[in-house]
Amino acid sequence: MGLECDLTIRFSTSGNSLAYLGGGWARSEPEFTWCLGAESHIILPRLEPAEEYIITLDVVPFVHPPELPSQRLIVSVNDAVVGSSTLFRPTLLAYRLSRSMLNTPEKVLITLQHPDAVRPKDFADNGDERDLSFSVAEVRVYRVTDAGDHPSRLPPGLMLGPGTDRITMRGHVDIAEWAMRRTGLTIPQIAMRFESLGENCEFGLFQRRCDSEPLGLLRFSSTFMRNLIRGIESQFDGLGAIEDIDPRLEGGPRKEYMIHEKKFGLVYHTFVYEGQRSLWLMREQESARLKFLQRKFIEELQAGEKIFVYKRDVTIAEEEILPLHMSLNRYAENTLLWVMPAEPDRPAGTVEVVRPGLLKGYIDRFAPEDNAHNFSFDGWLRICANAVVLSGLQRRTSEPA
Repeated sequence: MGLECDLTIRFSTSGNSLAYLGGGWARSEPEFTWCLGAESHIILPRLEPAEEYIITLDVVPFVHPPELPSQRLIVSVNDAVVGSSTLFRPTLLAYRLSRSMLNTPEKVLITLQHPDAVRPKDFADNGDERDLSFSVAEVRVYRVTDAGDHPSRLPPGLMLGPGTDRITMRGHVDIAEWAMRRTGLTIPQIAMRFESLGENCEFGLFQRRCDSEPLGLLRFSSTFMRNLIRGIESQFDGLGAIEDIDPRLEGGPRKEYMIHEKKFGLVYHTFVYEGQRSLWLMREQESARLKFLQRKFIEELQAGEKIFVYKRDVTIAEEEILPLHMSLNRYAENTLLWVMPAEPDRPAGTVEVVRPGLLKGYIDRFAPEDNAHNFSFDGWLRICANAVVLSGLQRRTSEPA
């Protein structure tokens, strides 16, 4: 996906946001500006003609759990709603805008509706009577440079379903035989086509069940999406500094060293248990390991041959996934598989094309939060097999004739 950034609006005190703000804003602060009241407005100049644009917003919701766990945000462009989200942590959002939406001789009006704005003084004795909802750090406008009609590309909405199964003599489904028929690959070969982007270790454990043990920076890690995107965009620069590595003994009755990495917020398993190593040795070894995996991860991004997997146990909107897809494509034409719970018209195992390089898979269930080993093997394998097929078709149709 080719992108050209046509405009960057920074909402810090030293930024350029005053030239683009309408109503509904507080005075800027050193790093951001607060949205005030029920809605805020951004006024953009006329944009250079293009088939598609993407606008990104870097926002932090004002929350105060448990009384106020989240904030709602509804984004409109020239009175057309382009997205609606409920946010509870710092988030980078992206919205696709078609040429027809911006087909106006006037300036472009972006409206941010935030109906849950509240006064901080209602939660703490700080005297702040402003109605606050979101702080905004930056807005960017990207022109998609390859969004024209390309008959060779797989059309959005194209789907592969879970297919039919062969039943064995004992009445069991032969999932390995189904996967081989679908892809021409063995189960270990299928699993090796993918690299996890974290959230938790469920997909890494699925790969282990497939008798595959790929080395991956985020295979057994978790971090917030915003930190993940920041890491990808910066090539995880500085990852592995010893002072940022905090080994902690957790769990029980046999305690395991969990690493809490400070710069990018990574939390991950080491499968090293109490008494097996000293804290000093854990830091030394994890520093070397992270630096090696960081280099390998960037090489995988540059090669553009893996399918990168992101899942979250709750439903997330496209505007939260699109910035991750954009960051992956800064390196090469990478494919992102975004996995969600199955829906009535999207049965478990279905994979669909959202846009070039972005696939959406549907699973019957995710593993419980407290037991990542209890995952749906059949569900993951069907999704991966279908993603391999669609990714292969996309690559072949994208090659020059």
